[in-house]
Amino acid sequence: MVVRTCAGSRMSAPTNPFSVCLAYVRSVFSSVLARLRRAVNACLPDQGFAGVVVRRIAVFLAVGALTLAGFGWMARPASSAPGPQEVVTRTVRPGDNVWSYAAAITPQGEDVTKNVDRIMQINNMSSPNLRVGDRILIPSDE
Repeated sequence: MVVRTCAGSRMSAPTNPFSVCLAYVRSVFSSVLARLRRAVNACLPDQGFAGVVVRRIAVFLAVGALTLAGFGWMARPASSAPGPQEVVTRTVRPGDNVWSYAAAITPQGEDVTKNVDRIMQINNMSSPNLRVGDRILIPSDE
C-alpha cells in the first residue's frame, strides 16, 4: 500500500480514494459543526443548565439533519431486472466468448455491448472470460 505523508502533520494517510474522501468529509463536517456551535452560542445566552441543554439539543438536531441530508445525497435507486427473464443454458465450447453469445441474440443494427452487459449480469460475472465446459445463461430472444 502506498503511504503519503502530509507536510504539516506527523501522521501519514493512505492514498486509496475512500480514505481521502472520508478525510475530506470529516474536515468539512467538523468545520460546519464549529460554525453551527458558534451560531448557537451567539443566539442562546448562557442560562446555566437549561442553556446547556437547549444548546446540545440544537446541535444534536442540526447534526441529525446534516446526517440525513448526507444519506439522501448518497442514496440511489436500485437497478435490477423488471421481472423474470427467460434464459437458455449453453455449455461453453472452444472459441466461444461472451461477445459471440451477445452478437447471436442482438438484432441487426443494435448495440451488442448492451447484451454483453446483460449476459455478464445474469451470470454474476466480473470479467467476460469463459472456460471451456462452463455453463452460461443466455437471455432468450424476446
